[in-house]
Amino acid sequence: MRPQFSFLLISLLASSLSVYAAADVRGLHVTGSGEVRAVPDMARVNLEVRREGEDASALKAQLDEVSRKVLEMAGNMGIKERDVTAAAVSIRPRYRPSDEGAQVDGLTATRSIQVVLKDLADIGDLINGALERGVNGIAGIHLDLSNRAELERKALDLAIDDAKDEALRVARRFGVTLGELLDAAVDQHQVRPLMMEAMTARTADSGTDFSPGEISIRRSVRSTFALAESVSP
Repeated sequence: MRPQFSFLLISLLASSLSVYAAADVRGLHVTGSGEVRAVPDMARVNLEVRREGEDASALKAQLDEVSRKVLEMAGNMGIKERDVTAAAVSIRPRYRPSDEGAQVDGLTATRSIQVVLKDLADIGDLINGALERGVNGIAGIHLDLSNRAELERKALDLAIDDAKDEALRVARRFGVTLGELLDAAVDQHQVRPLMMEAMTARTADSGTDFSPGEISIRRSVRSTFALAESVSP
């Protein structure tokens, strides 16, 4: 076992050194960043329906009825059917402690309903209407941008321009000429919608307007440029 372990360790070290050497590109290394800010214009509202009882069929029927009412309400609000997603019903046993260990004490049935709102002014009406129709609570409200993909590309363009400007600035200060691009790595595209804090009772009841704030979209790019001959003084 000992020789096998040593051979494995040497192999892993050799592999690590090989990867490191491949990534070690000589040249001028710079990082550029770009940021775009925009006011959110859409929201994903996650509603939660929960019922408890003894009969699984009866519980499912209750959740189906609440879902039907929410879907009908959404349609009356002008929300398209494709913007409403009702997850499958989940039914789990409910336990209670006892001297003989945990004992089944009925069933808990849950269903989540996600509604995509294209008009943020409808958030209050949607929440109030859903609660009136049997929804138990709001699992989360995520504010987002309908043109996020376009803004992501714009932020990336700004990051690339920033990297090029930075490389030129550094090369000029060192008295060398910036050569061709040797390597570039772009950050992973990550969607980070803004999580809206729970609405106050007054806001939810009255439909009072709220300020959604801004969403910041950031992209970055790491690049390596070759260095050419020295600049003549």
